[in-house]
Amino acid sequence: MQENSKQVYVVDDDEIFHFILKKMLEQQSEKLEVTSFLCAEEAIAKLQCLPVTSLPSLIILDMNMQRMNGWDFIEAYRDIQSAIQQQIPIIMCSSSMDMRDMQKVKRTPELKAYITKPLDPSKVKLITDCLA
Repeated sequence: MQENSKQVYVVDDDEIFHFILKKMLEQQSEKLEVTSFLCAEEAIAKLQCLPVTSLPSLIILDMNMQRMNGWDFIEAYRDIQSAIQQQIPIIMCSSSMDMRDMQKVKRTPELKAYITKPLDPSKVKLITDCLA
């Protein structure tokens, strides 16, 4: 990882979303390093074994995935959070415009924001603002 760069984890089962997001983030800053996870279980496993100095600065999390969805990830994250000893901001990302989902996001303290797909420059700015 580069000096002063920030690590962003993208947890989403859509490879095209990973590609687009990575390209959009690279246009915003060259000091971002994006690590992709196509399933939430892999991201949780990685978080469990990382030293504190290597933790990501932000997690972008898809709400709807196979096997373990975004809400399941939050539950698993809560279980390991005391071991991590650091609050990692999480942005929930989904194509859902359901008000119940948005209300649930507001009631979930680990989530810093909710962005809808498809991405646009204003949503990418919200992501980079969470890294500042």
